[in-house]
Amino acid sequence: MNGILFENTKIAAYFLWEKTRCSNAMNLWYCAEDIACFFERSGYLDKNSIDGILSFNSHCDIYINFMRHVAYRIYIYTECENDLVNWFAAEQLIKICEWTQALANMAAIYRNEGVKHTLLGEIRSDNVRSYYQTF
Repeated sequence: MNGILFENTKIAAYFLWEKTRCSNAMNLWYCAEDIACFFERSGYLDKNSIDGILSFNSHCDIYINFMRHVAYRIYIYTECENDLVNWFAAEQLIKICEWTQALANMAAIYRNEGVKHTLLGEIRSDNVRSYYQTF
């Protein structure tokens, strides 16, 4: 596996665990990959672009839409049905520089190598892999 991708996914999954306490490590790994895929599709390829979201007021549609995507993925993979818990986890995570940097690094790798078949073998999530197989 691409060492840089592996290390960044491990960091992102760790912080997901720290904030959600989800006991399913594989689901947290999938969640990190899925969030990075969302970042890549949305063009959040560096920490500055993600920090730009935080510059918006929490009542701004751009901020709300971004957080909704992250919180939804947390819900899907942690199976926590409490939407407020998922939302607050997303808000806490997005403020962690190391987490956002790891996801931005993953997104940049997906963007740069997403169509290469070697990368597809390194992605664990079926959802993310199938997204990139369409290219």
